Amino acid sequence: MLEKQTTVLVAEGNESFRAAISKALQNGGYNVVGTAGDGNTAKELMNALHPSVIILDLMLPKLDGISVLRSLPAETRPKILLLSAFATEFIASTAAEIGADYLMLKPCAAQAVAMRVGEILTAATNDNHLRVEEVSNETAITDIMHEIGVPSHIQGFKYLREAIILAVKDNDVINAMTKELYPQVASTFCTTPARVERSIRHAIEVAWERGDLDTLQRFFGYSVSNTKGKPTNSEFIALIADRLLLQSRNRKLKSACYSSAPFLCTNSTCIHRCR
Repeated sequence: MLEKQTTVLVAEGNESFRAAISKALQNGGYNVVGTAGDGNTAKELMNALHPSVIILDLMLPKLDGISVLRSLPAETRPKILLLSAFATEFIASTAAEIGADYLMLKPCAAQAVAMRVGEILTAATNDNHLRVEEVSNETAITDIMHEIGVPSHIQGFKYLREAIILAVKDNDVINAMTKELYPQVASTFCTTPARVERSIRHAIEVAWERGDLDTLQRFFGYSVSNTKGKPTNSEFIALIADRLLLQSRNRKLKSACYSSAPFLCTNSTCIHRCR
């Protein structure tokens, strides 16, 4: 656990995720000196509070994260952990040029964010490369299901997660739910395909009853309306799988260079600050 005098500013557009990050940091012994939901507020708090670490969402309203970073004076620059749902080569290279230390791709867990802060602070002082963390499919799927409102304690949660993982690996199984997908999930959990189908259906129904309407509309769009019913099992699984596959294609990030000696990097396509 790091000393409590390590001060952190959390600038994240999603209120619930911002609160979760703050709680995880406080549980880890950090002093969260301020939080912001938009770029203008983040900029004001940074200038006023001078935190040791800034956790900064790149897609903040009013003033985006890159603009916030550009406003920081180089001589008082804190450690910077960026959060972004999108990470193109342009974003990564721009963040590196400005002086960010870590780029973490969303969705991600609040506890993982707190752990990365510790890693940034304890890293060698001459390690000045932007590190980019790709989240695993399983972690991303779990976070999406939590955000949508699928409760993790019900049986259908683990069946649904496994079904989405299989669909990401092989999208064709969506067209063979009864013959392939349900039997594969059933085999993993030593149950029956019929029970898997019922449990997944129940999980989706619970999410629709307890989930936040804005979140559901963001993920499912047309499916959330008075004229359209809840998505079928195959529609739900396909949409989440397609979303993850699209994010993976858009990232197109090269491997981060972790060498503490920049001149040792021989990767000619490296987008990080190795040269």
